[in-house]
Amino acid sequence: MGRQVRGFQGRPGKVEDTCYSFWIGASLALLGAPHMLHADALCSFCSSCQFAMGGIAKHAGAYPDVLHTYYGLCGLALAGQPGLQRIDPRLGITARASAD
Repeated sequence: MGRQVRGFQGRPGKVEDTCYSFWIGASLALLGAPHMLHADALCSFCSSCQFAMGGIAKHAGAYPDVLHTYYGLCGLALAGQPGLQRIDPRLGITARASAD
């Protein structure tokens, strides 16, 4: 993927951002190309953005917020991270919730 360093960049010249873990990961899943996601690199990036007091930040060194925590976790779920429920890439919610 041209936009994946460890995490994904939204645009050329921008820093990696955890929310793109979901946006690009979901797009790849919907296009039938989830194999193009480098899961180990993505997991490493999201781990580097975890805050000591909880949450996931936009990028390493930033403060966490709800949006980046949620979409970071969704991206990790799409990457097959153990312990996370499967995500419906169309909706950004768990597959279980989308089935109800």
